[in-house]
Amino acid sequence: MSGISQVISMQLTNSLLEIDLGEDTYNIEGQRQPFHRGVTDEELENLTDGVLESFHILEQEVKRVKSVTLSKDLCRQQLVKLAGWGMNAYKRLFKDPRARQVMAGRMRMMGNALPEPTFRSERVLFPWEVLYEGNDYLDGDPEMFWGLRYAPARILDPEKDVSEYPWEQAFPQDMLFCLHHLLRYSHELEQPEIERLIVYSQLKGYFSLLGPGCGFTALDSSRPIGEIFIKYLDLAKHNMVHFACHCKEGVHGDTLLFSLMEGGKEIEVKAHIIELETYAFDRIQGRFQRQPLVFLNACQSVGGADDLRRTFNLPKMFIERGAAAVVATACPVPDLFAASFARVFYEFFLRGYIVIDQETGATIDQETGAKTSTSVRIGDDAPMRIGGALRATRKYFLEYRHNPLGLAYGLYSPAHYQLAQIPGVGGGFY
Repeated sequence: MSGISQVISMQLTNSLLEIDLGEDTYNIEGQRQPFHRGVTDEELENLTDGVLESFHILEQEVKRVKSVTLSKDLCRQQLVKLAGWGMNAYKRLFKDPRARQVMAGRMRMMGNALPEPTFRSERVLFPWEVLYEGNDYLDGDPEMFWGLRYAPARILDPEKDVSEYPWEQAFPQDMLFCLHHLLRYSHELEQPEIERLIVYSQLKGYFSLLGPGCGFTALDSSRPIGEIFIKYLDLAKHNMVHFACHCKEGVHGDTLLFSLMEGGKEIEVKAHIIELETYAFDRIQGRFQRQPLVFLNACQSVGGADDLRRTFNLPKMFIERGAAAVVATACPVPDLFAASFARVFYEFFLRGYIVIDQETGATIDQETGAKTSTSVRIGDDAPMRIGGALRATRKYFLEYRHNPLGLAYGLYSPAHYQLAQIPGVGGGFY
């Protein structure tokens, strides 16, 4: 069973808070009577447009300054704007004061556990990470955003119980890295640094760039290459699949664009572009045998909020195929930020901590980077749950880089997924 994400029979922790969204009502786990929704799908989509406007401003500024570190003034301005839209969504959705009281009471009962509010709905309506429960949006208080206060998640299959999702990712780590060859920062920063973390650290895992080295070479001209890629993933050994790529909208659904790197790790002047369409998943019978963690680090990989993409989107296709967990973005994310965010996320998820220079906020590579007199360690030795790792990554970029764009990253599976214990090591983590 080595390398396979296993479903572990264990009691669910008290950190889970399920919110079952219906057309006109919602139910908080354990409540007999549903609460009335104070906002329609169309109104949530309108609020989402406001959120995306702020994300777009942050995206353009990262490109302009060529840095993930933004000015404190711009950060503050956009936090206030995001808080406004987040407060609108929070107060309209949970319009009944009793619903808010029930949620607050449930979270108090969790003690020191990080609450994991999980929305159960096949519809993708709003970036729940931006929900704001503060009293005044002008405060722009980071601790009032759900994506910075809690570990929000989504269950896109209303019929699937949370206990049916894989609980752990077993050793060894084995990542397939799918790269679009024109993404410079993904090639120069994201790929090599994630490879070092997985292969050359104490994890001693495996890392493959999509190409001949991973065994994916056959191009059957009678079938679209995206469908061949799905067949490959069904039987492949990888328990992590990372996409550093583009995503484009189409009339029939969204499409991931990434490259078959026939020349190995050297960047290609011309590479074979693979197009993985949303509808391709239904055309190939099968399931992922290794139940991988899938990270869609592409522009707006969750799809738009139109009638089609509300229920027919890439995260849902990967989950239905058997992915253990899916991380995706709600908007276009600049290559530089995407590369930096992914690297820090994997540090938290796989190792449990990062080391930074307090003066600059820059992360220090634990394997090759020299510690400084101002370096500080953030996190613990134990790998984090995936929801907690995403929260920690968002908080890092906000606190040390003055960049709230991490709120665009969402979890489209339960928040409990985590690294397994290393076999033979008395119950501890590496």
